[in-house]
Amino acid sequence: MKFEPFDIGRFLIVPGKRFHLALIKAKVRAGVMEKVASITRKYGVKIVYLSYSMQREYGKPITAIAFLDMTDSTITAEELAKEVRSLDVVEEVREVKPEIEGFICDMLSFPLVIGKDRVIILREQGIKGIICGLRKRLGSAAEAIQYFLGFEAGLEYGKSHIKLGKALGIKKASEIFSKISAPLFTPIGFGLMEVVKITDEPPYALIRVYRCFECECCDEKTERPYSHLVRGMSAGLFTSLFKTEMFARETKCIAKGDPYCEFKITPQKDRKSKIM
Repeated sequence: MKFEPFDIGRFLIVPGKRFHLALIKAKVRAGVMEKVASITRKYGVKIVYLSYSMQREYGKPITAIAFLDMTDSTITAEELAKEVRSLDVVEEVREVKPEIEGFICDMLSFPLVIGKDRVIILREQGIKGIICGLRKRLGSAAEAIQYFLGFEAGLEYGKSHIKLGKALGIKKASEIFSKISAPLFTPIGFGLMEVVKITDEPPYALIRVYRCFECECCDEKTERPYSHLVRGMSAGLFTSLFKTEMFARETKCIAKGDPYCEFKITPQKDRKSKIM
C-alpha cells in the first residue's frame, strides 16, 4: 500500500501574500462548494486550503475552514463574506483578518476533537523534547517513566476501543485489536501497525510498527530498543482488552537499524515466572 503525507497544519506562511481565514457552516447539499467557489472565482480569490470538520451526525450542517488568498482579489473580505452568506445553503460565515501580512492561522476552531474527545497536536520538535530530552536528563529512569506513561494511556485507549467494538458488534479482544486498535494507530500519526499474530487464549500478540514516531525521534543509532512509550501503550491497551495485566517487549527497533519495531505482548505473570 502506498502512503502519502497529509498536512493537518492549520496555518500558512507565504510572505507577500494577503490572506484571510473564513469559517463556513453550510447545509449538506450537492453543489455547496461549487456555489461558494463560483463566488471566489468571480472576484479573483483563491482558495488555497480547505478543511472540513468530520461530520458525526449525518444530515447536520457541516463546518469548513478556508484559507483565502486575496492578493489579487477585486472585492474586500467583508463583501465576499456577505455574498457567501446570501447563498441559501450557507448558515454562517465568520472571517478573520491576519495580524501580519503573509501569515494566517486558524484561530476559530477550538478545541480540536476526535468524536467527543479533545485532542492536541504535538509537532516533532515537542516530541523530541519529551522523549529524547527527558532521557538525556534522567537516563534509564526516563525509560521507566515513559513506559508507564504509555501503559496508562494504553489502558484508556483500550477502554475506548472496547466501547467501539460493542457498538460495532465485536466482542473478542483479538478482533477488537486487529479491526479497531491497529487501524486507528495510523490516522492519529503513531505509525503503521501490522498484526503478525494474535490469540485470545492464551493472550498473546506479535505486532510490528513501521515508522514508529517515537523511534524516528532518535537522532543516533542505538544498541538497545528505543520505543518505551509505544511499548507501554501496547501493554496497557492489551491489559484493557484481555482483562489481565500484560507486558510488552520490543525485540526489533528501527533505532537499532532494523526495518521495523517489533513487540511481543504476553501476560505479566508469565514474565515474572520466567524471571523467578
